[in-house]
Amino acid sequence: NSLDMIEMSGFICGYISCVFYLGSRFPQLYKNFRRRSTEGTSYLLFALAMMGNCTYGLSLVLKMPATESFRALYFLHHLPWLIGSFGVLFLDIFVS
Repeated sequence: NSLDMIEMSGFICGYISCVFYLGSRFPQLYKNFRRRSTEGTSYLLFALAMMGNCTYGLSLVLKMPATESFRALYFLHHLPWLIGSFGVLFLDIFVS
């Protein structure tokens, strides 16, 4: 079914995006660890990114369906974006 193929392609793109998005914070973490300093880090950039990821992740959680039977399917379908937003938020806490 072409609809299943399109949905699966979107799901795969979501996980690839999640990996790149999470991976984007490790160079800064590594640089801070090697220098033992956060000097030169733009705290406004990370503060805005943290607020954006927090509100995006919360929007996904707050849109969760009311019926129990649809919650698991909704959660599964939005898992890559939840991991991406809350995972990067977690990493940004370590950067800042």
